Amino acid sequence: MFKKYDQNQQFLLPLSLDSFVPEDHIARIINDIIDAVDITAIESTYSENGSPAYHPRLLLKILLYGYLIDIRSSRDIQKMTSTDTVFMYLAAMQQPNFRTICRFRSTHLDSFKEIFAQVVTLCKELGMLGDGKVSLDGTKVKANASVRQSKDEKALDKEIAKIREEIDKILDESIRIDKEEDEKYCDSTPYEMPKELVNKTKRLEKIEAAKKKLEEENLTKINVTDNDAKIMKHKGGNKKPSYNGQVAVDDKEQVIVAADLVDDENDVHQLNPMILHIWATLGRKPTILLADAGYFSYDNLEFLKRNGIDAYIPDNFLKVEERGKSKWFRKSIFKFDEEKDCYYCPAGIMMPFTRIQKRKDKPDLKQYVCDFCSDCVFKKACTKAENRIISRDPREYLLDEMRGKLRTDEGTELYQERMYTAESVFGQMKQNRGFREFLLRGKEKANVEFLMMCIVHNIGKIDGFVKREGKNWKEILKNGIEGANLFVVDTKNVLISALKHVFGEPTVKYVDFHVCMHKI
Repeated sequence: MFKKYDQNQQFLLPLSLDSFVPEDHIARIINDIIDAVDITAIESTYSENGSPAYHPRLLLKILLYGYLIDIRSSRDIQKMTSTDTVFMYLAAMQQPNFRTICRFRSTHLDSFKEIFAQVVTLCKELGMLGDGKVSLDGTKVKANASVRQSKDEKALDKEIAKIREEIDKILDESIRIDKEEDEKYCDSTPYEMPKELVNKTKRLEKIEAAKKKLEEENLTKINVTDNDAKIMKHKGGNKKPSYNGQVAVDDKEQVIVAADLVDDENDVHQLNPMILHIWATLGRKPTILLADAGYFSYDNLEFLKRNGIDAYIPDNFLKVEERGKSKWFRKSIFKFDEEKDCYYCPAGIMMPFTRIQKRKDKPDLKQYVCDFCSDCVFKKACTKAENRIISRDPREYLLDEMRGKLRTDEGTELYQERMYTAESVFGQMKQNRGFREFLLRGKEKANVEFLMMCIVHNIGKIDGFVKREGKNWKEILKNGIEGANLFVVDTKNVLISALKHVFGEPTVKYVDFHVCMHKI
């Protein structure tokens, strides 16, 4: 009636670890990819002295598989190596301590960047990348810190004074107790720092370090728990200490071809660095770039035009104007006459060029003023000021060109592709893999976590692609992953190696970011 069920049965032959995992399991993809990537940079950090360390490929495999299936805690991963057959297979029955796992992922940021680039190269070799159409997007991910620990200088000074007072009380009490014990026990009782004093001292050190950074970087607030995290607004209006994860996604198979983590809430400053990341990883610029209004600026449009990148990026007011929900007449309904250098308002009245508005680090604005607003029937819908003023940036033709492209059928269709190319990637990360908050603190360590999420996203895409297309990807791995076009960009946006066709010399080691921007 029933199949034999005996938990005490013995096997005549030992089981192979390989038999624990089905042939089409994604863990095999992770296993083979990590066996193929070049991890020389990680291996070079280990010493030949002392007891043998766990192999970095083992630690990479169990970490990446953990992140793939929403198990990120180093303690949970350690537990899984003794209870889950897939983890046992990847770890070859070894069980590294959770401290070893956590320390490993906290100390190899540049190496994870290299591994990410090599996995992207594998995607390229498999034919998973398209003809250069890339979508750019960013998402806020909460830092491992409480918003209540974000304090201004006044609050930090108050807490420093409070803790110092508490430390003084603890020290006075300790001295009194020590004196009593010395009289009672003479020299038989050694001095030990009270535990509460140790905790207060560590807290004081953290707050003083936070205050120093706040002053050096001229910040208004800083988070004591994670000094690098910044208060950012999330969807729904909630403000939390967070980081801004940036990805560039190829349109063909939703492969992430560039990734970075920044502490700037605004996306507008991330377009240029992300183009460099794309160029670095793929060895070429994107041909078409899709991005939302957060990336719009005249500087960005100039950069894209100069580099021959066909971009589709709406400005912040385009949707407002199309919906007709603006409180006042929008600038777009005022017609500009380039030949006469004037605007015409909705009532047909000419607004001549009147004056120049000076700006620091930006081109001066030309201002056009209407002198007949007081008698105009449209005044209540146009302005509450005495006269309507229109300011014009000399680069405004770029906005007009962009709006013209976005309003075509082709432009509308292209821009809509961004929603299911880039935005869906973050949906998969947050919804499917539970990546809504970092475990590690500090920008560099958080960046490692973000890169791991991007790597496992791409590995998941490889898994689906080879199963669907029947590609012989093992042959590509056997021949080696060529990561020739590899930039490694550190947290200060300094380029460590450079493409020959950009700089003309392959031996460049350190290049200032702004110099690189000027070169390309």
